[in-house]
Amino acid sequence: MDSKNDVNLFSDSKTKTVSRGTILQQAGDTTNIGYKVVSGCLKSYVMDKSGKEHIVQFAPEDWFISDMDSFYNQLPSDLYIEAIEDSEVAIFKKEGFADLPDWNREALVEINTKLRNSLIASNRRLISLLSATAEQRYIDFTKTYPTLVQRLPLKLIASYIGITPEYLSEIRRKLARK
Repeated sequence: MDSKNDVNLFSDSKTKTVSRGTILQQAGDTTNIGYKVVSGCLKSYVMDKSGKEHIVQFAPEDWFISDMDSFYNQLPSDLYIEAIEDSEVAIFKKEGFADLPDWNREALVEINTKLRNSLIASNRRLISLLSATAEQRYIDFTKTYPTLVQRLPLKLIASYIGITPEYLSEIRRKLARK
């Protein structure tokens, strides 16, 4: 970059095409990369001791996804990150964040907005899991991820909101009648 004001989060990032089912991050690995979804959708999840998957986040187009604790603190990740659709992702590296003071205003606003929105979505989800009914959690999901309601299998949405696919079908039927 010629000018100090030209540094951008994705100026040196590479894009990668990944097939549905590709694991981009394994639990237990330490990561120094994150992903911005250009097209498609990724999910992050944890596996409990019985092997049950618990979805933490979906990342459709224009969302960021990474295990931020592992990314920033270089700790082993608790999360798996997997493509749930054929996807194209832009890869950002931790080293790029060392240039933060040199980023242009547009890049700083973009990363701040993305991180703020991610934090807000995580906080809303935590509050919802602790205090909302299953029906309200589904409604909250539809507001947070409006483009995913028709794209994802019910079992993934049910996992995200903490109910069975059968109960989610019941909720959807009830809401459709209203």
